[in-house]
This record gives sequence, structure tokens and C-alpha cells, in this order.
Amino acid sequence: MNDHTLRVLEFERVLDMLAGEAAFSMGAEKARALRPATTWEGARQLAQETAEMRLLDQQGIDIPFSGARDIRPHLRAAAIGQMLEPGALLECAQVLTTARRARLVLEKVRDRVPTLAAIGDRIGDFRSFADEVENAISPRGEVTDAASDQLALVRRELRAAEARLEQRAQAALADAVRKGAAQEGLLTERNGRKVIPVRSDSRSAVPGIVHDVSSSGATLFIEPFAVVEAGNAVRELRLVEEREVRRVLQRLTDLLGIRAEEALRSVEALGDLDLIHARARLARKMGAALPPAGEVERWFGPGGSTQLRRARHPLLRGNVVPIDVTVGESPQGILITGPNTGGKTVALKTIGLLTLMAQAGMGVPCDDGSRVRFFPRIYADIGDEQSIEQSLSTFSSHLRNIIGILGEADRDTLVLLDELGAGTDPAEGAAIARAVIEELLDRGTTLVATTHHGELKVFAHSDPRLENASVEFDLETLSPTYHLVVGLPGQSNALAIARRLGLDEHVVERASEQLSPGHFELEELLAEIRSQRREAETARAAAEAARQHAERLRRELALEREAIEHERAAVLAEAKREADDTLARMRRELEQLRRRAAERQFDPVAAQEALRQAEREREQLARAAVARRAAAASPVITREVEPGDLVHVRDIPQLGEALTAPGEDGRLEVQFGSLRMKVSIDRIDRIEKPNPSGGRVVVPAGPQVSHELDLRGQRAEAALERFESYLDAAYRAGLPFVRIIHGKGTGALRAAIREALAKHPLVRSYESASAAEGGDGVTIALLAG
Repeated sequence: MNDHTLRVLEFERVLDMLAGEAAFSMGAEKARALRPATTWEGARQLAQETAEMRLLDQQGIDIPFSGARDIRPHLRAAAIGQMLEPGALLECAQVLTTARRARLVLEKVRDRVPTLAAIGDRIGDFRSFADEVENAISPRGEVTDAASDQLALVRRELRAAEARLEQRAQAALADAVRKGAAQEGLLTERNGRKVIPVRSDSRSAVPGIVHDVSSSGATLFIEPFAVVEAGNAVRELRLVEEREVRRVLQRLTDLLGIRAEEALRSVEALGDLDLIHARARLARKMGAALPPAGEVERWFGPGGSTQLRRARHPLLRGNVVPIDVTVGESPQGILITGPNTGGKTVALKTIGLLTLMAQAGMGVPCDDGSRVRFFPRIYADIGDEQSIEQSLSTFSSHLRNIIGILGEADRDTLVLLDELGAGTDPAEGAAIARAVIEELLDRGTTLVATTHHGELKVFAHSDPRLENASVEFDLETLSPTYHLVVGLPGQSNALAIARRLGLDEHVVERASEQLSPGHFELEELLAEIRSQRREAETARAAAEAARQHAERLRRELALEREAIEHERAAVLAEAKREADDTLARMRRELEQLRRRAAERQFDPVAAQEALRQAEREREQLARAAVARRAAAASPVITREVEPGDLVHVRDIPQLGEALTAPGEDGRLEVQFGSLRMKVSIDRIDRIEKPNPSGGRVVVPAGPQVSHELDLRGQRAEAALERFESYLDAAYRAGLPFVRIIHGKGTGALRAAIREALAKHPLVRSYESASAAEGGDGVTIALLAG
């Protein structure tokens, strides 16, 4: 990609915006050095990196960059054995730790972001070095006593020596004060030695070494002989401490130096991640729909057309007017016409700049549904580049650029030409412009050009490879709308503008007489077409608004219907539970009658009354069942179930996958993990489309489970825990029913179990076992399915 194209399309300004999103200086440096890829694989790699980083951003996963610094100078110094200062070592440890944390984050999501994870694999493990530095250097950048045993020993001796020195110095000071030689009771230091300020006329009263004299000469700073030896001991120990500190720092530097190349790779990888993160941040800030979190080839590829939907120039501020444009195959080229300052060049630059950004792995500010074609070569001739120094006119400058472009352009090239044929005689300029366009089209080059030449409008209309486009101009306000209209050439509007600005009508009429009748017919036809197009767009906008309103009403009605259906299902479920409770009570009463008969305590009157009551309740249950069937006959779902749909079945918490469409009996097969069952269509509450990734609903099958669970002799709390686990396992194993053995006893355990069964989502109904199977001491539960 040549520098001239990058410059005239203002790619460097976009890179400045990108650098502003970087977390540290190395990422900003890489951002400013970023260039569009010139190979498809390279461009695809960059786009994939940004897409994966946007995916992490959408999922709320942050790659840590706190504490990141450019430590490359420190690493290069360590590589040649140059000792690093404590602050530099501490900075290196922090950055390498940050890099490792970034790698750990990417390792956890490797399956979702394999490209970023591969960059993270370049980061080494420097935990041992970081631990050594943390142990030896405090957060304030000071070497600690724990750095080495020798340093700890020397510093203990040094503190003791300093205490002795302080004690002797204070005694010497007190003696000098008593003799009247010291001006005040204050010790000070000169050249690292403890000294006493003494009046010069009392020099003999304090025998010692003079280290300094005040500017007036009235005060001498004397180190008494009594403290010299203690001062020497402190000085020697400080030198030993300094040597040991340097030895510790050199050791830590060597630890880093022997792995300097690996550390450089790690920091480079962190910088690359920061650059990719900056690309994702800038894309979000620009409202870019591309790249989405998905396959790159869906929106970016080496062939086909560039299709931009509501594309915005990233450097414009305020209320930016988006453009829609398709170019690359059909049509192969676009010719944009219209008045000056109307937005032709902005449209041209938008197409070129967004292509460069896509090939540099950056977000493309346009709407979803757009597609960008990859071009190994992009050339642009934009703006007035006349040069007095080189004696080049505007036309000569443009022509020189075009000659260079013609020397390189082929079918894999995007060429952007602004004001083609300008700067010379209009007739000759138009002829040259047409010849250049034809030559580029013959080579298969993708072309976007702007011009003022009317002859080229006719040429674009007659050549199927080229399509006219224009920017609109508001004659009422004499200002451009910046709206790009593809399919129509631009109007000149020169006479209308002149008339609106107040040019004498007589002059305007004389100018009109110089034009052919065909010119006015064309202008009137274009005006009529534009008017009809605006009316069609208004009608289409009204139709779209109506469609959206209808869709909103449909969604609201669907939600209301779903709420009503849920309420109906709850009412039916409550009625079913009441019916089940009544039926269970009837069975218990009948069982009691059987026991009494067996014990010869049969009361014919009571039995007759019980039978009459049972008959009445049976009739009530029958009426309730009819009502439930009538309610269930009402439609529950808004469309037919198709194989592969995900379905929510009433009373079953797991999501199932429909294997068949409903049969004539209104039932369909549904897969719940390893369990397959027939389900009535009226039990399906909601239907969802399967996951686009093709994932299936999987409910892992449990181990073989017995049909019976014996809870006799257990306390209610412990029994309920076993009961919950057993019921889940039995459901997963596909058992149609289970037998819960709880015994009769006081009835407390039985009541607790049946209360749990009544509320459990996996249980359709329950009842006491027959007398031969345990009676009230056993509860049989029918599982959902």
C-alpha cells in the first residue's frame, strides 16, 4: 500500500485515534505503525483478531493491562549484563506479571478466541523472577533486608553501629555545650560524618576534625575525635551494605538477562494484545458493525463486491450523513457527479478509507449487512497537488499520478480518482478521462471516480460496467445534503444557483440561449426522476413504519397470549392437583372400608354413604377432566412444531428437542438427553429455534436406578434429601413411575413425602399402593413424560 494513498485518504489520522485507545505506550507505538495488509491471509488474520476481541468485550471479559509499561530498554540492558536499578526491576516484574495474567485469561476462553490465545502463548512464565523481585524490593523501590542473609546481617550491625555513633556524638555535643563551645545543642552532618557546630574562637575546646566552615567563617563543623572511630565503623558498614545491595541487584538483573529474549517476546505479545484491544475499543466508539463476532468471510473476502450500508466517514464529527454504495462486480465502477462542496470527495474517501481500515483489522463504521472486498493494491488520486518547485500544474500532477496507477492496476486493484479530467481544456479533459476509465474497466479494475464532465455521465449510462451516482443539492438553501444517490447522474444546477444568488435575469437568459434544448430536457428529466424517487422513499419509509408498528403490536399480543396461557396452565395444574388429592382421599377411604370389612366391623349404612360420596366426587372429577380437555384444546403455540425445534414441555423443567412433527394423534417424539418420549402437543408451552451453532440439548443419562426407594426408619429431613436425589436420578434414567416406601408409623414421614411430591415439577401424580403392595405405607409417584 503506497504512502501517497495512505496520506490522501487520511489513514494516519485514523491511526492517531487508534493510538489514543491504547492502554500503554507500546500499544500506541504499534497503533501508529499499523498498515493495511496486502495479502488476504494477513488481512483475514487482523480481522479475526479484532472480531475475537470484540467477542470478549461483548461477554464482559477483560484482558488486564494495568501496570503495563514499555520495558524493552530495561530488557536490552539486562541482556548485556548492565545492572538495573530497583525501580526498573520492579517495573519489569510488574509488566511480566501483567502479561502472564493476560495469558491466563485467554487460556480460559481458548475455544472462543483461538487467535488471541495463540498470541498469549508467546508470553512466558516469569513467576520465579517476579517472586524474587517482590521478596527483595519493596513497593517504594528499596532493597529490603530479606533480599539476602548477608544484607540482613550487615544492616543489623549497621543499625547497632549507628546507635553507638549517635550515643557518642550526643555525649560529645553535651560536653561542648557545657564548655560553651557549641552554639546550640544540635548535631548535623557533613560529608556523611556527625559534626558539631562550634564557634571559631572555641576551636580548641572541641578537639577533632574540621569538615566544613560556615560562609561567614564564624562557625566550624567539627567531628570530635571521640566519635571518629564510631563514624569510621558506620562508614565501613555502609560501604559493605552498598556492595551487597549491588550484588543483589546484579543477581536479579542476571535472572532477567538470561531470559531477556523470552521477556521481549512476552512484552511484544502484550503490546500486540493492547493494539487489538485498542482496535476493538475504537470500533465500539465509532459504532462500527464490522467486524462482528463470527466468521470473517461473512463480511470480508478477496472477491465479489464491496457493499456498504449506512457507511460513515470516521473522521467527520456531528450529524454525519451515511452513504449506501455497492461496487466491485456489478457494477465494476461508479462515477459520482454533482456540484462542488456537495460531498463527492467525502463519498470517495469513505469508500477508500473504510477499505483500508478493514484490511488493517480495524472496525468499519457501517451497519450490519455490509461487506468489504479485499484489495492487494489501492491507489488514490485526490486533491490539488500542483508544485511550483517541480513546475507541475494541477493537470500535470493528476496525470503523473494516473500514469503511475495505470502502470500497476489490474483486476485486484481499487482505484479512486477525484475530479478526473479537471485542470485542462474541458473537451480534451473529458476525452482523456473517458479513455482512462475505459482502460481501467478493461483490465477488470474496481473504480470509483468523481467528475464534472457531462459527457462522462452519458458514457457511464451506456456502459453496463459503470454506474452513475450523484450527491444531492438543496436549491432552496443553496447547500449540499451530502446524500449519495446511486443510479442517477448529478445535475449541474449552475443556472439555478446563479439565479438564486441574484445574477441579472437578462444575463441568465443569455446563458440559457447558449445551451442546447437537449440539455434542458435532460435536466428536467433528472429533476422529475429525483422527485419520483423521493416520493417512493417517503412511501417506503411510511410502509416500513407501519410494518414496524404491526410487528410491535404482534409481539405485544404474543406476550399477552403467553401470559394468559401461563395463567390458564396454572389454573389447570391447580385443578389437577385438587382432583388428584380428592382421588387419593377416596382411595384411602375405600381402603379403610375394606379393612373394616376384613375386621368384621362393616357398617352397611356408612358404606352406602361413602359410596354415594365417592360417586358424587367421581362425577365432579369427570366434569373437571372435560373442562381441562376443552381448555387444552385451545391453541397454545403460535406455529407448528418442526423437527429440530427446542420445546418447553409443561411439568418438565428440561429443554427438549423435537424429533418428529406431531402425528395424527397430536403427539410427537421429544428427546430429553438420553430419554426419548411421546409428548402431546397441548403440553408444549413454548418453541425456540435451535442454537445457530448447531448445539443440541444434552441431558446426561444417569446410572441404573431402582424403581423403589426405602425410607423407613429415617428422620423426615434426611429422608427428603435422599428422596430429592433419587427422584432426579429416576427421571434421568427414564423411569415412568417410582415406589416410595415410607411405612405407616405416625404418618409424619408419609405426610412430608407426599407434600414434597405435590410440589415437585418432575411428578405428574401420586397415590397409595394397593393393600397387597403396602397400602398407605407405600406411595406410587407417576413421573412426568
